[in-house]
Amino acid sequence: MFKSHYKIISLIMCFALVAATFSFSFSAQAKSTSELQNEREQIQDEINAAQSHIDELEKEKAQTQEYLDALMAKINLLRDKLSTLEAQRDSLQAEIDAIQAKIEKTEQELIKAQQEIDKKQAEFDDTYELYCQRLKAMYVSGTASTLEVLLTCPDMSTMLTRSQMINSVSKQDSKILDDLMKKMEEIEKKKQEFEIKRNELSKDKENLEKDKNKLQQSINEIDKSKSELDSQAAECNALMRKLSSQTSEYMEIIDTNEDRLRQVEDEIRATISNAGSYGSGSGQLRYPTDSSMISAGYPNYSSGSYHGGVDFPVSTGSNIYAASSGVVIKVAYLNYSYGYHIIIDHGDGLSTLYAHNSQIFVSTGQSVSAGQVIAAAGSTGNSTGPHCHFEVRVNGNRVNPMNYL
Repeated sequence: MFKSHYKIISLIMCFALVAATFSFSFSAQAKSTSELQNEREQIQDEINAAQSHIDELEKEKAQTQEYLDALMAKINLLRDKLSTLEAQRDSLQAEIDAIQAKIEKTEQELIKAQQEIDKKQAEFDDTYELYCQRLKAMYVSGTASTLEVLLTCPDMSTMLTRSQMINSVSKQDSKILDDLMKKMEEIEKKKQEFEIKRNELSKDKENLEKDKNKLQQSINEIDKSKSELDSQAAECNALMRKLSSQTSEYMEIIDTNEDRLRQVEDEIRATISNAGSYGSGSGQLRYPTDSSMISAGYPNYSSGSYHGGVDFPVSTGSNIYAASSGVVIKVAYLNYSYGYHIIIDHGDGLSTLYAHNSQIFVSTGQSVSAGQVIAAAGSTGNSTGPHCHFEVRVNGNRVNPMNYL
């Protein structure tokens, strides 16, 4: 009996021990799951916070890009305005030059006209003196009636117009009187022409002053617009550098010196033209870098502003390869525009340009093969960061490089 009770008590104790052990094990397992749940929730909170930060950065980036686009649009408008103002300035200057030339010509004509008037007046005075002598002779000979008719005239013009009344003068007197009339008419005509030219001169001088004032206003507005353009370009370039540092999408910064940029382009076109390579521009090209990733394509940036080539973002010192075999026709080292750049003529009117290099390993006139290392990538000239600006040209004109790669 005692043994039987002992077995029952032992069995109950065993069950209790197992139950306790199971209960302990379950509690331990439940706690671990709770901890994992807490950790998961904590991680999710961190993920949400990170995503929120990412969204905020994306929003800020979008605003920056939008602002950059607005700046670029304004800069393009300012450039258009400057072009118009400069065209107006040139037109005004041409008008001023024409008016100035006309004034100088008129002044010379007035001098000549005055000389002719003085000459005619001298001839008139001589003829008039001769006629007075004839009148005196008439007076001495007793032709008082004729003298009275002439001397009672209030002025010379009246006296001459009454000359037809004089019938007692000799044929010589009549000829002298005709000469006087003719010379007087010539003098009056010259004086009228002189007066007309003098009035024209006066009006031309007034117009000249008006145009000079307009020209000065145009020049002042050009200076003001250039100052505004420089300021906007500086801000735009700073933003592009900021965006480039965030995205590694390097761009060509804005150069407000349009004359200098035109000169670079004119030199490039002249170089290609002098190479004498014309044709259809057909051919296949390889990528100029080891990377085929493009940060800016042809013919526009994302902002809409013109971009004449394709940009391959690569680190400084990276290899730049000849896209095809050909002859190097230009090597230039500029601290603006394309910076250190190379142009290779591939024949049949096709040429390629490689810009913003940090080093150049070829020289003008050198033959190169496809894939040959011709330069090291960099960020020289108008550039926000290291990349290869690659252009394809057919007979000097830019075309889409992606049609050849």
